[in-house]
Amino acid sequence: MAGLRKGPIHFRVTRVDRGIWAAIAIDGGYALCNAGIVDLGGTTVVFDSMLTPEAGTELRRAARRCTDRDPAVVVNSHWHGDHIRGNAAFAPAVVISTPKTRELIRTAGVLQWKSDRREMPAELARLDSPDSVTPEFERALYRGWFEGTLRVPAPFRPMPPNVTFEKELSLRGTLRELRLVTYGGGHSPSDVFAYLPEEGVVFLGDLVSIGVHPAAGDGVPADWAKILRRIGRLEITAAVPGHGPVGNGRDIRRIESYMGALVREARSARRHGKTGAVLATTKIPEPFRGWKFSNFYPENLLRAYRLLGRSSG
Repeated sequence: MAGLRKGPIHFRVTRVDRGIWAAIAIDGGYALCNAGIVDLGGTTVVFDSMLTPEAGTELRRAARRCTDRDPAVVVNSHWHGDHIRGNAAFAPAVVISTPKTRELIRTAGVLQWKSDRREMPAELARLDSPDSVTPEFERALYRGWFEGTLRVPAPFRPMPPNVTFEKELSLRGTLRELRLVTYGGGHSPSDVFAYLPEEGVVFLGDLVSIGVHPAAGDGVPADWAKILRRIGRLEITAAVPGHGPVGNGRDIRRIESYMGALVREARSARRHGKTGAVLATTKIPEPFRGWKFSNFYPENLLRAYRLLGRSSG
């Protein structure tokens, strides 16, 4: 792939608590999403495997540096490519998800991969063109996303999980317990978060983003808000989002508020007979301006609007 850069830094590792780390994706790297590293005591767990096998390989090395062992378990929070395409870098580790997520990785995940490889060369070329619609402060983020995808050697196929659970699974070691929990689908048809009850640390996948617009195109904003409300009742000292820096309970409530605002705006649009074309030009509300992935907001609003149309039909 001519013109692609070499050797970006994919993420930085930050200590969240004793034996618990977050790998925070760096704009321009090939990780795109954040990941977690947890030393259970005798077993190392990684939460989400990032966008590419290259970033996944570096994440495996980081986990080994942090815990003095290779990860034995990888958790996929949901099916989207930026959270699961690094799975193969962790073989022969056990890869865990819900049954729905496993099914989607095997079907929609493969289709998404093929679509990305087909469409991203043109997207990358447009990124810095004179007529680019992407704000400059977001371009490194997109560039890493596109370049990372295009650098994956062919042939490639997303590797599905080999262990599934329905509602909750407890992983225990000699030091701590990690609870894998799903309250159903909000961001995607099936979302898993990981909770360390003794430390109050939660890894949220894309249920929460900080300083980044969440993506609701595959989700249900009203259900998403309910899930976040339930998570918010937990004792939380640190919240690791799918995108953005480590936060806390306030950041969970902020995304809950975002989802509520989407639903209220969509309901108002329905009442006043606004069209989808009008909604596409809606300005981002003040509390959420300046967040990256700004093009997601009108898409999220349209998603909420269309879902209301289905429910009323």
